[in-house]
Amino acid sequence: MIFETREEAGRVLARDLKDKVFPEEKPIVLAIPRGGIPVAYSIAKELRIPMSVVVVRKLGLPWNEEAGFGAIDPDGSTYLDEDLISYAKLDPRTVREIARRELEEIREREKKYMPEGYPDLRERTAIVVDDGVATGYTAMAAAGFAKKRGAGKVIVAVPVCPKDAHRRFSGRADEFLCHHASGEFSFAVGMFYRDFHQLTDEETLEYIRRAKEEGLFEP
Repeated sequence: MIFETREEAGRVLARDLKDKVFPEEKPIVLAIPRGGIPVAYSIAKELRIPMSVVVVRKLGLPWNEEAGFGAIDPDGSTYLDEDLISYAKLDPRTVREIARRELEEIREREKKYMPEGYPDLRERTAIVVDDGVATGYTAMAAAGFAKKRGAGKVIVAVPVCPKDAHRRFSGRADEFLCHHASGEFSFAVGMFYRDFHQLTDEETLEYIRRAKEEGLFEP
């Protein structure tokens, strides 16, 4: 299963979500930036439901920031892989310092992407979207944030994931939807896209601008 672009992945995911979206539940798509934004934009456009952004950040190992040991949400709550923290011998002070730095980055990105603040999620169905999950901690953080903000139901929806991802999200979201669950030993989200370039802030803001012009963005 190979997607050409993140937008194509969003269109495919929209078909999977079609029977799970009910107007009376006031559904909203919450994109994890940056890669989740084109996916969410396509879903919002296909299903004619609003989208927004939830800024969460991966917590990376000091010697390899791409290797995440957890994530942090906009409230400063952390979602941690305790086994990896123990294996990597990370002390609590180091974990707190990394979390502090990433929370500062969240604040900067909120100013760029969400200057009006987060939408009201009370009693709504929140569909958390990214371009895929590997460890899944950023999606867990976004789902946890949506729950704290009062969402009636939280669905995590992604185009690709490892086969054990469903188990990881048990108890973290009301529903986990993955279009293609892969058994690849060395799983990486980018393996399933022909175009998986890192989005710039300019590209990200352009998607948000287009969604606003089309009446698809909250707030």
